[in-house]
Amino acid sequence: MDSENFTNSGFVPQNENQTGANANMNNQFAAPANDFMRTANGGSRMFGFNSPPQENFNTEEMRGSMQNILSQNVGEYVVAEFLIGTGLIMRKQGILYDVGTSFVTLFDDRERNFIVCDIFSIKFVYFYYPGDRPTNVNFNVFTTADVMGDANMGTGTGNVRGRGMRR
Repeated sequence: MDSENFTNSGFVPQNENQTGANANMNNQFAAPANDFMRTANGGSRMFGFNSPPQENFNTEEMRGSMQNILSQNVGEYVVAEFLIGTGLIMRKQGILYDVGTSFVTLFDDRERNFIVCDIFSIKFVYFYYPGDRPTNVNFNVFTTADVMGDANMGTGTGNVRGRGMRR
């Protein structure tokens, strides 16, 4: 992905080294530039949320890793599936905001929340075409059905899936 497509949009300031949180922030879903600020240590701040400087995962030992793939797609809208325990999959969605050694940060632009997630429990990540996203569902919002563990009950969003259940 060419980061220049997103950084010159006026929504997010261009990062000098073309890496780092929000370097590729997709302008359709990104916050206006006045809400985003690069910190002195190379990190970022948006809506009061501080993010550390983006690490460089483009090294020999990290090539092909989940961190490397995700860090190259910061700014893209994703749905990530996390394995909880041995048989429970939970989905989270949002703009890929930051990638660290052991975490990823998603920005839920509908609810205006940041979600920090354990990178080692991620099993699948769905990437969408620019401007596309899941319709009529927000996997980040829990319902009573989700909390009870029955994704097919009531008007649940299907955020939690048990083993063997199909989408």
